[in-house]
Amino acid sequence: MAYTNVQFIGYVLDTAPQKNPNGSETYLGLSNPQLDIEARCDLMLRAMQTARDALPLQSPPVPAGTTLNVFMAPEFFFRGPAGAYQMDDVQLAITTLQQMAADDQWLDWVFVFGTILGVSSPTLPTPPYDIDPLANQEVYNFALVQQGGVAAQGDTGARVVTKELMSGVDFIAAAANPGGLLLGDVEHLPASTSGGPGREQQVVNYDGAGVFALAGITWGLEVCLDHSATVQRLQQSPQLPGENLIQLQLVPSCGMGVQAPSVITQTGGYVFNCDGARNSYHSTLVQLVPPLTEVALSSSTAVSAAAIPLQSTSPIQDVSVSALYASGPGVVNLYPARSIPAQQTVPGSTVRLTWQASADYQFIFLLVYNSSGDYHTMVCEIRSKKTNFYGNNYFMPLSLQTQDSAKQDVNIQMKLVSGSNGYAGALWCKISVPGFVFQGEPFQFSATTMGPAPQTIW
Repeated sequence: MAYTNVQFIGYVLDTAPQKNPNGSETYLGLSNPQLDIEARCDLMLRAMQTARDALPLQSPPVPAGTTLNVFMAPEFFFRGPAGAYQMDDVQLAITTLQQMAADDQWLDWVFVFGTILGVSSPTLPTPPYDIDPLANQEVYNFALVQQGGVAAQGDTGARVVTKELMSGVDFIAAAANPGGLLLGDVEHLPASTSGGPGREQQVVNYDGAGVFALAGITWGLEVCLDHSATVQRLQQSPQLPGENLIQLQLVPSCGMGVQAPSVITQTGGYVFNCDGARNSYHSTLVQLVPPLTEVALSSSTAVSAAAIPLQSTSPIQDVSVSALYASGPGVVNLYPARSIPAQQTVPGSTVRLTWQASADYQFIFLLVYNSSGDYHTMVCEIRSKKTNFYGNNYFMPLSLQTQDSAKQDVNIQMKLVSGSNGYAGALWCKISVPGFVFQGEPFQFSATTMGPAPQTIW
C-alpha cells in the first residue's frame, strides 16, 4: 500500500560544540567512544519514544501503511569528544541505530539520525587522543536515513547521503579540548567537480548521492552548507527526463535554514529542516504550493533530561545529558499530517549512446531533450578499468588531464561542433589514453527528437 500522508517530526537540540566562558570551544562526549555512542543512541531512542507518544490519537485509528512518520535530528548528533569517530566506531553507531529502528513499533517510520562524523587515518589514536596536529585526517560527514520495521532492517531500508562541502564552523578552529580535531587538521572528502542532470541519483544505497527512493517516495537530502543558496547541490544536478521528481526534501543542519533558491521539490512537495545551531536550534517545514508556505507546528514536547543509564557497564554508569549536548536533551516538534503529492516525472526525453572505445575505456553520452523535443544539453560519463573518474557526468566542452593507476598520462578533449548531412550537431574528440588514441567525430545528432537517430562510428 502506498503512503498517502506524511507527518514530519523534528528532534531539535543544540549539537554545536560547547562555548566556554573564556571564548574557547569544546567537543562534548565520553572519553570512551563506544560508551559515547551507546549514550547518544539511548538519547536518540528516548526522543523517538517521545515522538511516538506525542502522536495524536485518532478514532478510528489510522490504518497502517497510510501515514509515514518522518523523524529527523540535526547535523553533528554523532561526533564524540574528538570531533569525529574512528571508522570502526562509525560502524557501531550505524549498527546500533539500525537495530533500534528494526522493532515492529517503527513500521510506518523513516528516521534521519542527524549526521555521523567519521575520520579515516591509520594514526588516529585511542584515548587520551594525542593527535599530531600536522597529520591531516580525512573526514566523512553523512546522514543515515533508515526505514523502520524488521522488514527494512539493515541496508535494505537504509540510504546514506554524504555532505560534500565543509563549512568553516564544522570544526573548532583553535584551543580544542585535548585531542580534539581542529579545523586545520582535517581534510574533507573532495566535492564533486561536475554536476549535471541525473548526477545525484543514488545507484546503490550507500553511495552518498542526494536523491533516492525509499518507502515508495522520492526524496532529496542536503546536509547544511550543501543546501545554501550559493551552492544548491541538488539544483545543480536535477533529475533526468522520465525520472521521478523529489516529493520530500530534507535538510539536517547546524547553522542553516530553508533556502528558497535551493528548493527542488515538485509542486506540492515539502522541505523539512532540522537545525542544531547554538542558541538558534529549530525545525522548519515548508510546502511548495507555490509559493513556499510555512506549515505551523502542532505541538512541541520536551525530551526527558534524566540521566542516561549505560547498560553495558558494570555497575551501570549514569551519564548526564549535559555531558553530551551543551543545552540539554532538546524537544520533539510535531507537525500535522499532510497529503503527499502524487508522484510527477521530469518532462522531456533522453538518448543514451554507449561507445566502448577500447577494452579499458567506455564513454557513455546522454543527449537530453526538453518537453518540446528540442535538444537541451549533453553530458558524458567515462568508465575505465585503469582510471577513476568518480562517476562524474561531464558537460561539454571538456578538457581533462589526469593519470591512470600506473601513473600514465590520460588526456581527453571534447567539444560540440556543427553537424553535416542533415544533423544539427556533432561531438569532436581528441583522446589519448594508454592503449587507445582517437581524433575525430564519434557521432552526430539531431536538434529535435523528430530528426534522424544519431549516427555513430561504432
